[in-house]
Amino acid sequence: MKILHIIEDYSVNSGGLRTVVKDLNEHLNELENIESFILSSQEENGDGIYLVDDAKNKPWVYSKNWSLKINDIVLKNSINLIHIHGVWMFPQYIAAKYAFKNNISYIISPHGMFEPWLWTKGKYKKKIYFNLLTKKLYTNSNRIHAITFDEQQNLTKLFPKSKFVEIPNLVDFEKEDNLEERDSNEKYILFLGRLHEKKGIDLLISCFAELKTDNIVLKIVGSFNEYKLELDQLVNKYGIQEKVQFLGLIKGEEKKKIFRNAFVFIAPSYSEVVGMVNLEAAMEKTPVITTFQTGLNKAWNENGGLLINPNKSELKIALNKVLNWSDGERNKRGRLLFDFVKKHYSWSLRMKDWVEIYHRMINKK
Repeated sequence: MKILHIIEDYSVNSGGLRTVVKDLNEHLNELENIESFILSSQEENGDGIYLVDDAKNKPWVYSKNWSLKINDIVLKNSINLIHIHGVWMFPQYIAAKYAFKNNISYIISPHGMFEPWLWTKGKYKKKIYFNLLTKKLYTNSNRIHAITFDEQQNLTKLFPKSKFVEIPNLVDFEKEDNLEERDSNEKYILFLGRLHEKKGIDLLISCFAELKTDNIVLKIVGSFNEYKLELDQLVNKYGIQEKVQFLGLIKGEEKKKIFRNAFVFIAPSYSEVVGMVNLEAAMEKTPVITTFQTGLNKAWNENGGLLINPNKSELKIALNKVLNWSDGERNKRGRLLFDFVKKHYSWSLRMKDWVEIYHRMINKK
């Protein structure tokens, strides 16, 4: 089995999507009789993936280089399955068109990009693009992949004739059982991820500003972009510049450390499907507050974490609960959540689902 993954941006700027595709590709290549490749227009040094020579570097713009490169890789490696990640850019459109035209099995992973909240942004352009260019191609795919049950319900409304498979985002626990415990006396709330309006960072800052305590700070980790300017203005509006720290991009062991030492991780997203950062924080035995909109297993609430709706009232209640936790309560919740995520979101338990669905698609089942 030869698999080609299509993703327009494989750099760290793509956030959790890079992690998802990277992990899937690596796990596939560990198996016998499977070869997996990645094609993108952006990467990090040393990734060793196929790259499209796209000088314009505008993934929403037509580029014949994409179709030429896909054809070259398919012929060179005898690709018999194409896995398309994302939905709104030219690379996904041309990959689906190529696969359909050449009778190659293909699967679409929207990664939450068709979720209802995101349709409210650029609604009319999206509807035109979707109805004129991609709806038929995506409908004709062998499978559409949903990360959560909620996402599958939403996708079914868009593609009532399609076949679906539900497999959540996963994390690797094989090397993580002997984690260090929290080793910092500094008490801080952590957000880590892309600085984007859908992440609810504005909500977090607003609620944090109203906390009646001076012994905790808010650390926000993520590559700086234009949206940071809006967040800066919000911090200045509330006069909490001394209590909010923007730390930029953090990777590798430093990323694990900042997760591990946080008193709590909070991701109050308006739209998300699981969210890799929620799982990564839990792997470091840090309690996680996130939203029902992630589609996470509802038992998250009984296993160390908290699920809320992304509004000011519920987030304030959750934050005040956190302020009343002792260190012992915090650590207990972190361990409970670690065990819960290991049981429900582990590669070792669910990798077989990917292999099975790929085989079924190739055999046209």
